[in-house]
Amino acid sequence: MKLARVATITKVLLEEGLGWLTESPTEKPDEPARSDADTAVRLRRTLERLGPTFVKFGQMLSTRVDLFGETFTEELGKLQSSVEPFPTDTARQIVERELGRPLDEVFASFGESPVAAASIAQVYRATLRDGGLEVAVKVQRPGLEESLLSDLDTLLTLSGFIDRLVPPYHRAMVHRVAEEYAARARGELDFLAEARAIDRFDEVLTTLPEFVVPTVVSHLCTPHLLVMSWLEGTKLSDVGTPQALQALGYDPEAFCRSMLRLQLSMCYEHGFVHGDTHPGNLILEPAGRIGLVDFGLHAQLPRALRDKMLEVVFCQASRRYDDAVEAFVQVFRPEPGVDQVALKRDLRAVLAAGGEGGRIGDHRITEQLIAGMRVGASYHMSAQSDLFVVLRNLTIVEGIVLRYCPDLDGAAEVRTITGAILRRRLFGPSMREDFTQLLPQLALTISQRPRTAERLLKIERSFNETRSLGDFLREQGVISTEPRGIPAGWVAVGLSVGLALGGVLGLVAGVAITR
Repeated sequence: MKLARVATITKVLLEEGLGWLTESPTEKPDEPARSDADTAVRLRRTLERLGPTFVKFGQMLSTRVDLFGETFTEELGKLQSSVEPFPTDTARQIVERELGRPLDEVFASFGESPVAAASIAQVYRATLRDGGLEVAVKVQRPGLEESLLSDLDTLLTLSGFIDRLVPPYHRAMVHRVAEEYAARARGELDFLAEARAIDRFDEVLTTLPEFVVPTVVSHLCTPHLLVMSWLEGTKLSDVGTPQALQALGYDPEAFCRSMLRLQLSMCYEHGFVHGDTHPGNLILEPAGRIGLVDFGLHAQLPRALRDKMLEVVFCQASRRYDDAVEAFVQVFRPEPGVDQVALKRDLRAVLAAGGEGGRIGDHRITEQLIAGMRVGASYHMSAQSDLFVVLRNLTIVEGIVLRYCPDLDGAAEVRTITGAILRRRLFGPSMREDFTQLLPQLALTISQRPRTAERLLKIERSFNETRSLGDFLREQGVISTEPRGIPAGWVAVGLSVGLALGGVLGLVAGVAITR
């Protein structure tokens, strides 16, 4: 860690009135106590003054709605990546160095000034000499890798120091977020990773034909240079009202439904997420498609995790709060020794809050999930950091819906979209292929045991007729009707039986329909 950089950080903290962060907790600041809103503004200004590494860290902190209140997350969400551009002559030299040939041999035209300048890179509009394709050329800032790695080292050392001295900082687990950020930030230095993310997003577009992403010009890309097709259109951030959106040829209600489908399909169907779908990264093409740009931040959710999160969201939107609580606990893994009865009681209280509402305009879906995550944090529950990218995206799309179609029934839309995802998963090609291999063995087993088939059908009818899973398990004798503790093993068996029955019978129906 460079002492000069630490001195600069300390100086900025003092100038912004946040010097108490570096003091012993026994020392009292001379200034009177400030409001959260004032402290949040000072923190945002501090991070902006400290440069790109700290700006990105603040942006990541803004996603941690489980750890910080709305005042801080909203203020940190205002952090701007835009900075003063570096000279175009320098950008041209970088491009020529990366390509190993003169710029004029590759580009018929190259912008005199960048169309965007951010903390990591700046972007130019250009035309390829070969074929005349209009492209966006993303050029990494000179010396970024050295400065970023140095700043990360300083950030982690300083954060660890504050974590040991300031109890609120430690309780908020900010240092853990800093460690996660450091690991993620190193990955953003490699533009080839972003190029692979854009290419991979084609998989997501199979279920979202109204969206489009740039085409990567692979042979011109390097770890410090990204060349991709130019998406012509208007940024959503420049469209202020539903009327302005409609003037561009977009129906506000259909647009908002598409944005909800994008978030839910990315997260819970494909497991590959564009990590920053704010309006500045959404391009409204004249042809009516919605373009997605800037894949520097992306996340990947493993199948088991997104299955459980899909269950949480579906149960929440369907007001099946007990089921939502059970799935929630499985996702966020409470530490051993946690009072699970109290945890589940508190979770249910916040997940079911305002259960008769549920419209996007009431903030219910996102607010309830965020409240649940804060309850989980108070019980020392942990989760994969990529989940917070997912939740931030959901918050962003909620804001889009509130602006352009506030009367849209968000809960109903979520139920419809998640239901469609579940149907595609159940009757999709991969599931049919798996079941086709299993079908002969299943048919043989049932033919040898006809009473088993009769029993399965009887249980299936009983399951459909009962009001809840608990009633079904009691009727089947899996759990006792007496008001006493239920062995966890029996509950697990009952859940497995119920899910297996629903899955097998649904698959049988799906195979029969497709044949």
